Amino acid sequence: MKIGIVKPISGGIINATASIALVQRALICATLSDSMTFIRCNERPDEITATINSLKSQGAKIRYDGNGYQIDPIKLPESGQGFATDDSTHGYTGQNKRGEYCLPGRVAYQTISGLFFTLPLQSGASKIVVKGKVEYKPYIDMTLDTLEQFGIKVEQELRNDGGMVYKITGGQVFKTPGTIEVDGDWTNSAFWLCAAAISGEGIICSNINRYSRQCDKDVVNILERFGAATAYRGDSVAVRRTRLRSIRIDAAETPDIVPALAAVASVTEGKTVIYNAERVGLYENGMLKKISSVLTALGADVVMNKDGLDIQGKLKLQGGTVSSFDDPRIVMMTAIASGVCEDIVAINDANAVSKVYPDFIEDFRKLGGVMQRV
Repeated sequence: MKIGIVKPISGGIINATASIALVQRALICATLSDSMTFIRCNERPDEITATINSLKSQGAKIRYDGNGYQIDPIKLPESGQGFATDDSTHGYTGQNKRGEYCLPGRVAYQTISGLFFTLPLQSGASKIVVKGKVEYKPYIDMTLDTLEQFGIKVEQELRNDGGMVYKITGGQVFKTPGTIEVDGDWTNSAFWLCAAAISGEGIICSNINRYSRQCDKDVVNILERFGAATAYRGDSVAVRRTRLRSIRIDAAETPDIVPALAAVASVTEGKTVIYNAERVGLYENGMLKKISSVLTALGADVVMNKDGLDIQGKLKLQGGTVSSFDDPRIVMMTAIASGVCEDIVAINDANAVSKVYPDFIEDFRKLGGVMQRV
């Protein structure tokens, strides 16, 4: 699907979508729990559907009623050896056995999370030793928080080298909390907040938890450093544009919002440097190259290097037709960048946004924008 952005967003109030990462974690725990769980979630993005399909293949019964997901757990043998996590469930591929696991701090957080889901089911105790600084630790903490909701306990100890030791007692039981409310998604919301920082009359994102474990909540602090006006009120956060200045952004813990931040950087005064983004290119299928290619096509001054992006800001971008590279973040980045483009912006394969945000186009319209098929 190719869409043309006839009019960019002007501003308004938008409800945050449910956090995909938290819904996925809750789905896995609910599948392993002692009885039925209901997860409130009004969205059905492709990434959640992939997780559900994987869990269904192992015997879980999951139904969506428009308000959320009802999960009837699978029946595991007493040894707990019948469950295997995989990439679609953001976990370690395989059926894990009790014991000690030694991992480097740079290991993918999915590997550690996968162990957390399965090791408590084993008959004996286990230990995960992570040597060196733990990268993406907020994602690991999100897993631990969800496990705690289901009664699973994991002891944590900080190592002298910045690593962690996780001690897991065997023979634990996942106990359903009944109904679960998950935090709003900071990653999706970041794109609206970044849009507000560069164009329009300001945006308020509601149903968002400023104290969430999600590392992408740092978008508010980063926008403040850019010079944007930000304010929290209850479960809402507001952003409006002011005069923006260039900054340096360490992207090591917030790779998913690099596209949104790059769009902001493209129209700030001076050169913004985004660094420590090497893993973004490695794990996001060449995300740095996609960002550079699309923003350059729109008229931005972007230089890509191994570690990140150097972006020289301009007053305005030009516009034009770009590819989404079948990547939802690129669709959203392009859409918000349209607010600072002089000409119409068109996006090929814009339907890729359904992977993480099926209602993105509808919400774009709620904020005053106009999109149409071309």
